Amino acid sequence: MGQAYVATEEAFKVITDWRLKKTAGSRTGELVTAEDKEELKRQQQRLERERQEFLRAKSFEEKRLAREKRIFDMEWQMLEEEWRRLAVEKERMGHTKSQSGHTSKESDTSEHVMPNDVCLSLFFSGVKNMRMLRKRYRDLIKIFHPDNVSGDTGVIQKINEEYEMLKRRIERNR
Repeated sequence: MGQAYVATEEAFKVITDWRLKKTAGSRTGELVTAEDKEELKRQQQRLERERQEFLRAKSFEEKRLAREKRIFDMEWQMLEEEWRRLAVEKERMGHTKSQSGHTSKESDTSEHVMPNDVCLSLFFSGVKNMRMLRKRYRDLIKIFHPDNVSGDTGVIQKINEEYEMLKRRIERNR
């Protein structure tokens, strides 16, 4: 019986060691799993932050593109209007010259104007009252403000000068 008892005791030790190793292994597995879960959670949070940042950048870019498109459309509309007015004025001037028979070279050279001045006068052509002048001025400022993509400080200064001159002229005519 002594040998059977020793064998049983040894078997008990083997089984106990096996259970201890199994328990320790499962706990280590649980720790690894918990660490893995924490790492996955951190990665998910990082990915969510990156996604939110991307969505903010996308929204900002969409707004910027919409603003640029609106400015471009305003410029295009103004150019179309001025082109039509210029065509009408050109036709009227051609009609006036043909009626008067006045085609001397002297009048053509005396009316020579700098290209920049022509552009500015075209910006404000057709403006007849203060309300129209202010509206046109605001539209031009929106388009050519130096903070915009198509903005230019020199053009803004010339627009301001032309605006002030026309404003004084309209106020005198009242």
